[in-house]
Amino acid sequence: MNDYMVFARTEYSEPIEHQGRIQAADDEEARNVAVEQFGGEWLELVLIPERDVRWVMRKEELEAPA
Repeated sequence: MNDYMVFARTEYSEPIEHQGRIQAADDEEARNVAVEQFGGEWLELVLIPERDVRWVMRKEELEAPA
């Protein structure tokens, strides 16, 4: 399985914003899963495979209290 970050916007004047993450076997399946989970009413719906992300800086996620 591959992890993908999902970004979208409804108008060109808006920034593309992170909507969530999905997992899929390949890019084609990822397209289908993204539309299924996030809907098709977007002007743009973008998938970025996490394997292709090169973080320059990233704050660690906070752990949930026990």
